[in-house]
Amino acid sequence: MRRPRKSSDYREYYEVLRYRKGEKVLEDFPYSGRVKVALIFPNKYNIASSSLSFSFVAKLLNESGIVCERFFHEGWFRKYYSLETQSPLDEFRIWAFSVHHELDFFNVLELLKNKGIPLSWRERNKDHPLIIVGGALTYFAPFMFWEVADAIYHGDLEEHLEKFVESLLLNEKGKVLSSLLQIPSVSIPPEGKVFKKLATYENLNDNPPYSHVIPSYGEFSKRLLVEVGRGCIRRCKFCVAGHTQKPVRFIKPNVLKKIVEKYKEEKFGFISATITDYPWLDELLDVLERYSIKFSVSSMRMDGLNLRLLKLLKKSGQKTFTVAPEGGSQKIRDILGKDIEEEDIENALQVGREAGFDRIKMYFIYGLEEEREEDLIAIKELADFARSLGYTKITLSLNPLIPKPRTPFEKRAMLPFRILREKFLFLKKILRDYRLTFEGIRESILQYRLAFADESLSREWVKIYEKFGDRELRRRILKT
Repeated sequence: MRRPRKSSDYREYYEVLRYRKGEKVLEDFPYSGRVKVALIFPNKYNIASSSLSFSFVAKLLNESGIVCERFFHEGWFRKYYSLETQSPLDEFRIWAFSVHHELDFFNVLELLKNKGIPLSWRERNKDHPLIIVGGALTYFAPFMFWEVADAIYHGDLEEHLEKFVESLLLNEKGKVLSSLLQIPSVSIPPEGKVFKKLATYENLNDNPPYSHVIPSYGEFSKRLLVEVGRGCIRRCKFCVAGHTQKPVRFIKPNVLKKIVEKYKEEKFGFISATITDYPWLDELLDVLERYSIKFSVSSMRMDGLNLRLLKLLKKSGQKTFTVAPEGGSQKIRDILGKDIEEEDIENALQVGREAGFDRIKMYFIYGLEEEREEDLIAIKELADFARSLGYTKITLSLNPLIPKPRTPFEKRAMLPFRILREKFLFLKKILRDYRLTFEGIRESILQYRLAFADESLSREWVKIYEKFGDRELRRRILKT
């Protein structure tokens, strides 16, 4: 592609090129063809690169005859260049957003505004790009996009991949939408059609999900991401995964073995709800040990930890032992449906020390109606216990309970800002001797309100954004 001439475009072009040059490409594609799809992650590159589904969807579409190039979002971007060929977004007639977090709703609006695209499908014509929304958010909270999207794909793309690709290849807005109407897991807001069934793909072993690029930036930098399981066998009441992604599906060990053997010179990042629930964990560890593979995992449960796994993680260079008790007291853990006991937590912390970890990060949820002061003090008692075992760097991540749709907590109301603020200040006071990270209360309330949006709210919010902008929209959502 010809390099940009304007200095602002030049800066943007080389920002994208810098990230692309930092990627190790394992599987490349020609990126030339009649139908071009822009796959857009509406957040920064470091976050986009940590999403396996973002790269895997691009891989699936390119393998299926679609030219799919990846884009990410920065508020100062105006041209938006693709990672693959640094082609500007304007050259693509289909824009597919991969949305995984409620607050990225604002980034989608900002991107469309930056590109001069009407925010509402009602105001777009055949010359505007077709806007499709997919991603993890569509499993449980898609309707904030009802006014924005021409189409919303709910669930696993693999389930209807052939029909989805067949629709995109029609390459004409009206024809594409008419074809997408036939997919039960697609909503078409202009037609008033709401999806009938969440797409759930069961044959993961036929085309095992792993990334075709290895990034140099992000949470899983310099690691090949591989999904070992989709869904969760647990049913924690606050978590979407255990209630929307059934049945639980695991990649068989012989399939994982082939991937590890093929890329045995690389570091790996294994993605699942929790690696400790993987039925063939010991077989996987055998393969990793045989080839001296360095790896990390996305999540572990405290009641499923074993010394071998932790020692291998430590040997792989992992410095911090990360666990999620969620509740300081057993009462709170029981209400959350976490299904772990005090003994499980104590054993896990002890095994972590035995494996050689002296740094630990623990995740907690606060802000339940049933919560009392002693339940918050119990968080400090767990931190104190970890310190007594010899952990020298203890980080506590504390986040308000955000009830989610399609979970047992969907009927719960989030506690008011004032009460959450009081709890936040109390926790900050009693835990002043520890490293603390808190999710912002206002941001958490925004997530809650966005998640429960319906079609009418989506239309109202788009109008507010168009007239008053991002800050006013956030203020009004918080005020409702």
